[in-house]
Amino acid sequence: MNEIAEQILLHLYNSIEYGFSYRAKKGLFIPNRLPIFWKPTYKKDIKEIIRDLNREKFLKKKQNYDGSITVYITEKGKLRALSLRFKKLKDKKAIWDKKWRMVAFDIPEEFKKGRNALRYRLRMAGFCELQESLFLHPHDCKKEIDDFVKIFKLEKYVRFALLDFIDNQDWLKKLYKLD
Repeated sequence: MNEIAEQILLHLYNSIEYGFSYRAKKGLFIPNRLPIFWKPTYKKDIKEIIRDLNREKFLKKKQNYDGSITVYITEKGKLRALSLRFKKLKDKKAIWDKKWRMVAFDIPEEFKKGRNALRYRLRMAGFCELQESLFLHPHDCKKEIDDFVKIFKLEKYVRFALLDFIDNQDWLKKLYKLD
């Protein structure tokens, strides 16, 4: 997947409605409101990328009665975009707000796939694994955690906490190169 395709998925993921519309003959309705990183890309290229994302089932197109086409991000697309967001958490260079984000979970065996996927994403995002099901991160990540938990229907089993202090945090500060 190329960088523009990743940006399109992330943009749709971050959108309120998770979609946008365009008319087949007139092209995209949104060319003047495209994010700055799409500006060098031609409308034709974006349409081709959208077609490819649709073919890979990351996006879904729906023909409307007025001839416009609405493009939605699918669950598979949301998961890919969320994985991209988790990758970006690892390299986040924001100023630390002196708070720790803790993710704790006790997910039953019947949801093993979701549990393994969560653990994998947390490690990918650079979370510190304090115990097998207890992870810590210094930067804001609540939206990513909430969205991931919702996709896998794990709300009953995952807790998110914002901590002001944790013992032995000097070691964690060194690990994340904080202060």
